[in-house]
Parts: sequence; C-alpha cells; structure tokens
Amino acid sequence: MNNIAGNNTFSYAGIPYEDINWYDINGQPFGTAVYFNAIIFEDANNIVDTKGAMAVGGSFVSPRGFTLGFGNDGRLTQTGYSPELVRFLVGGNVAMQGPLVAAGHAVAQGSFRAAGGSTYMIGKDGSPDQSQVLSALYAAPGGSRYWMPADRGSHYAISSYDVPRYIPAARIGADVSAFFRDALNSISNYHDCITDLMPNGTVTDQFYQRILRGNNPVQNVFVIDARPNGILNKELRFEIPEGSTAIVIFRTGSNAHIQYGLWGAERLANRTLYVFEDASNIFMEVPAAIWGSILAPQAMFHAHQTGGHVSGNAAFRSFAVNAGSGFEFHLYPFSGQVQCAAVSPAPPQMIMPEIVPAPECPPCPEAAPCPPCPEAAPCPPCPEAAPCPPCPQPEPCPQPEPCPTCPQPEPCPPCPVCPEPEPCPPCPETEAQIEYRPYPVRVPIPVPGITMRIDYRNVKVKGPDCKITPGLIFGCIWGCECCRSHDFEVKLYKVCDEEKILMYCEKVRCCGCFEIEADYDGCYLLCVTPDTRKDSCCKPVLALKNVGVSSLMVDV
Repeated sequence: MNNIAGNNTFSYAGIPYEDINWYDINGQPFGTAVYFNAIIFEDANNIVDTKGAMAVGGSFVSPRGFTLGFGNDGRLTQTGYSPELVRFLVGGNVAMQGPLVAAGHAVAQGSFRAAGGSTYMIGKDGSPDQSQVLSALYAAPGGSRYWMPADRGSHYAISSYDVPRYIPAARIGADVSAFFRDALNSISNYHDCITDLMPNGTVTDQFYQRILRGNNPVQNVFVIDARPNGILNKELRFEIPEGSTAIVIFRTGSNAHIQYGLWGAERLANRTLYVFEDASNIFMEVPAAIWGSILAPQAMFHAHQTGGHVSGNAAFRSFAVNAGSGFEFHLYPFSGQVQCAAVSPAPPQMIMPEIVPAPECPPCPEAAPCPPCPEAAPCPPCPEAAPCPPCPQPEPCPQPEPCPTCPQPEPCPPCPVCPEPEPCPPCPETEAQIEYRPYPVRVPIPVPGITMRIDYRNVKVKGPDCKITPGLIFGCIWGCECCRSHDFEVKLYKVCDEEKILMYCEKVRCCGCFEIEADYDGCYLLCVTPDTRKDSCCKPVLALKNVGVSSLMVDV
C-alpha cells in the first residue's frame, strides 16, 4: 500500500482506470475510498442513484436502472466529465435489468449485464486518438462492427445499443480483488483505532433529541451507548467549534436500529463521522436523512424500503434495499482530520546550559566594483525580400455544351367509367322468432315387477301406477355442490313473447321440496339459486319428481 500526505476537500469522484490501487491518506479513515460515495466490500443491490462514484467488492444486482456521478444537483457539480476516472468499480458480477448511466467509466472484474440504453459519458483529453482508445477499452464480443464512441461536443458517449459494454479489469491489468483487500485492511484498522478513542465531548439526552457538545477546536469525540437493544430513536444535534471534526461512536450490540429521521446538519456533513463499533447489522427503519459519513466495514446496511439518504462517504460490509426503494448516496466527501494515534506525554523540563556568545567576526572587505558591461554590437540590417513573380493569367473556361431538349411525354389514355350499381331489392319483413332450447329432464319410467315408494311431505309414488300429473311441477333440493348447507330461492317465470313474468317464488331449505301449480300448455323457466351466494361452486343438487307442463327450462 502507498501513502499520500495531506487531506483536502475533493471536488470530484472516482479513481483513474490506469491506477486502480489502494492508497492510505494521513488523517483520512477512508483512504482512497474517499473518492467513492460508498465502498461496499461484499454484495450490494437495488441502489437507484449515487451522486458520486461507487465501489462494490462483490456483485451488484438490480431489477431496474442505476445512475452515478452526476453530482448532488444533477448538473455535474463536484464531478464533471473526466477522460480517465472510474465511477463504477465492481469486483464481482453485474446483473441489471435496467440501464446503467454514469458520468465516467465502468470497470468490472466478473461478468457484466445491463439493459440496452446503458451509457457512459467520458470527458475529452484533447488527444487525436482518444476515440480509438475508447473503442479498444469498450470492445465487446458480438458487438456491431459499426459501433464507435459518439462525439457529443463536450464529451464522448459510450452507448450499449447492441451489446452490454464495460471495461474488463483484465484488459487494463487491474487487480481489483487486491484493491478491495487492501481497502478493507486499512479502513478496519482506522475503525479499531477510532473506537479506542476517549470521549472529550458530552451527550445530553432530551425528549426527542440528543445534543452533542464539544469545545475542542480540532476533534470532538462522543460516545452513545444504546446497548442491549441498539435503538437509536432521537435526533442528533451538534454544538462544536467551527471547523472542528465531530466523531460519534455508537455502541449498539449486534443490531443497530435507526428510528429517527434526522442526524446532523448539512453544513457539518463534511466534518461529521459516525462509527458503529460492534454492529453486525444496521437497520434504517425510517427514511432517514443522515448528514455525515458512516464507518462500519463489519456491518451490513439495510436501507429503508421507501427511501432515505446518506450524505457523505460510507464503508459497509454489504448493502441491501427493497427493489422499489428510492434510497440514494449524496456527495459530501469526508474532509475532517482524524487523530487516533496515541499521544505521547510531554518530555520532562530540562536545565538549559548557559549560552556563551560567539566572538565577533571581522568585517568583510568591500567587494571590487564590477567592470562596465560592453555595449552590444548593432544588429545587421535585414535583407530586402525578393519581389514575387507575376501570377499566370488563367485560361478562359470552355463554354458548356447546351442541354438536350427533353422529350414530351405521351398523353395518358382516358380512364374507363365505372357502371353505376343497380339498387338492391328491399328485404322482406320477417317476424321476430323466439328460439327455445329444450332442457332434458329425467322422468321416472315404471319398471314391471319393481315397486318404489318415496314418502315426503305426504307425496306417495308407486312404481306400476306412476303417472305425470298435468299442471303440477314438483321437485326436491338434496344439497349443494359446495358441500355446505344453506337456503335456496326457487322462482318460476312464465315466458311469453321473450318476456319473463314471475309466477312463483319460495325459499326452500337444503334438502327440501317445492310444489308449483301451472298451466300445462304454457312455457316456463324454473330458476333455483342459493339464497346467499358463497362462491362459484354453489350449484344445487336438484331432482324434479313431476314436470306437468309442455315446456320447461331450468336455470341453476
């Protein structure tokens, strides 16, 4: 690993694709990752928008699109077009059903799949062969031979209208796995060092907020102990000197629960650091606005299912959010100075020896005066230029030949006249007809030698003497196909000239019978329906004992 001295406020995001290596930065717990809005060491999914850049050590999966590097206001403030910066770095596979749109390069070590319409905006470096370089970087198997970077004036656009395009890490010789391994080691060391700091600020609990007060002009450390349940349900408000850094250490146990929607303030976001000491899972249970950076390389962050944002840098073990969430990372890079090394005690006071003045030096001799500079020789006169030779007179242009006369087109033949159609004869008037569809009804047939007797409601039927009684409709309901017991409504309509006239209505219990008198020569419709329909399986088990009419239709 390498070291970079200094720590200034960054006005851009991402790292060069030609130098994907980890660097430590003095006083900066995020090191090179400060150039990324978020660094996630394992898998991440469903993030909809990151205003700066993002690094994912595992795989990234999403059923929708993802935008990166367009700044907090969407006008490339603090990001801008760059010819070399990587804004999306993935150590595993990328599988997206929507398009990936980034103001910068996309580099992945594994496989890559994104929807058509994925586009990367790459700034111009002024070199005449940049288009050819980009074509080689984003070459993809199976791509169109006519594909090339599109010149958009201020930048080049790398589009994926034919096949998904990205820069494979092997193509540029980048060891992305080593980058994330060194990043995790460095950030974890800073995490452990910070959690060992002694607090020098106070935390005052009120009904709905915690007031964090500190007077150190450089670094104010606060500890919030929410063990054993890990519930963080109050607003965090800071009262610290202007220009100082605020560090908040949370002790929550394995699970931290964020249950309040506001931490910190926008004006302090670049100098506020939230460190989760022992949490393995961080649950954002409200769509919170977190102003400041989060250092939790050992924890999985569960974002809220509807939204919320972290405005600063973030370092997590892994990240998960609902596919319909609008969660975002906003670009407020951490610029505070973190002092977490042990402070050595002051040395004991020593007795200084008596200072003896040195002897006076003799006066220096005066320097001899410089000789006068010689005058420069006059420049020789410039030779007069030879006169230009006279220009040759152009020969007269030949006269063009006249154009040939165009032939006159032959006149078109007259179009034939279509005969007028003969009028159609009037259609004969027909009387409206009613179509009756017969419904087969089982009628008992007497069998010689067999006598059948059913005794119900004083109705007696004997086999040999069985006859159809005219003018009588008699039937029974033996249950329902839904296997439940409920009442049925029996209605008899007389059908006349396509009109139904209600002749009879009765409510019959399950396993009950009905008896209706009617004219033998009439046409009738019998409707049997559940009194209260339960579901589509409700159909009565109907038995008609006597059909004494000439025409009967049944509707169940």
